[in-house]
Amino acid sequence: MGSSVTVRVTLAAMNESDAELRVRLETDPVVMRYLGGPREADDIRRVHASSIVEAKRGECWACKVMIDESDQPAGTIALFPSTHHGEPIYEVGWIIDPAWQGRGVVSIALQTLLDRARRARRFDVLHAFPAVDNIASNRLCRKSGFELMGDELLPWAGRELHCNHWQLQLR
Repeated sequence: MGSSVTVRVTLAAMNESDAELRVRLETDPVVMRYLGGPREADDIRRVHASSIVEAKRGECWACKVMIDESDQPAGTIALFPSTHHGEPIYEVGWIIDPAWQGRGVVSIALQTLLDRARRARRFDVLHAFPAVDNIASNRLCRKSGFELMGDELLPWAGRELHCNHWQLQLR
């Protein structure tokens, strides 16, 4: 982890051409160490195409995390519909390039996304499910005002992950 610095982070809507960003991140064993390991590139492209369709319908916010000092995205962050024990929910998730981890980038990106969600006034509760051993993401949830609801085994991308369940009341 690098030292914390002040960076200017913006979120930009992802589009079809950002599939390779997701492939680069989600096939990297270091990036995916808390998410069960690398995923298959074709699966990532399929999921990306689906998320772009959902975003165009206004059902999710799929964003790339941009750093003003760089022309390359630092990662992705999304707010999307999901289910938890059969109930519909809205979930947030992020994946950041290791070069930008530990520098406050995810914290700024998440705060930006949460601010947008509050202004949109369409979400009552948001959920996050970082792996129990992902210390940085669990700290970020706590710092961002999420409440720890417990831990559980959850299916994700054909795997079962041991996750903490965090919840944030927006209104």
